[in-house]
Amino acid sequence: MSKTAVVTGASQGVGLEICRRLISLGWQVIGIARSEKGLAAAKQELGDQFSFYTADVSKAASVQNVFATIAKQKVELQLLVNNAAVFKMKPLTDFLSAEVEQMIDTNLKGTIFSTMEALKIMRSGARIVNIASVSATHGIKNQAVYCASKYGVDGFSEALNQETIERGISLTTICPGGIDTPLWNASNPYPGDKSRLLGPSEVANAGAYVVGLLQRVVLKKMTLFPDNEWH
Repeated sequence: MSKTAVVTGASQGVGLEICRRLISLGWQVIGIARSEKGLAAAKQELGDQFSFYTADVSKAASVQNVFATIAKQKVELQLLVNNAAVFKMKPLTDFLSAEVEQMIDTNLKGTIFSTMEALKIMRSGARIVNIASVSATHGIKNQAVYCASKYGVDGFSEALNQETIERGISLTTICPGGIDTPLWNASNPYPGDKSRLLGPSEVANAGAYVVGLLQRVVLKKMTLFPDNEWH
């Protein structure tokens, strides 16, 4: 039976690149995202090893419905990659309450909801990879809300790892610096040289390294960033 991975935020950027890399390594990949159009395009590119479900990870019921459907397929779920995220960068007093809720709900609660459901169908030998950020390692100006969400992901991983390793399931938190994805745009301009940004493939490389580790090896956290930053 082929090993199966679930990747959230799979319709573009880092999530899509992780899907590509896993498929190249022989995995069956289930992509989850809000954009049905983006997921359909990914399906057309990636072929039979890729299937998808449209869901909003910030909504517990939406996540529960998707994983209930996956459970009925009797797949061997060996990997969950929590990648779905939203990003806004501005002074705290410029935020609308809805923007705060969206960032916390997607980045933190979405990770928690997806992990809760995945663990119900994971067995020994599985791994969970949470894509956090260097914003989970130190405070960054005008990223207070984003930092709060990603620090939460790191704390969640740190605590949960101690539960899951007793079942032979380990968590790794990957903390990338600036990545060349649509998260950087006119509303959230990158403050440095964009040509130096990490590529999505470099984050996917980090994920592939984690997946290739022996089962008994726990890699708790990995931080990587372009050389025009320091974290």
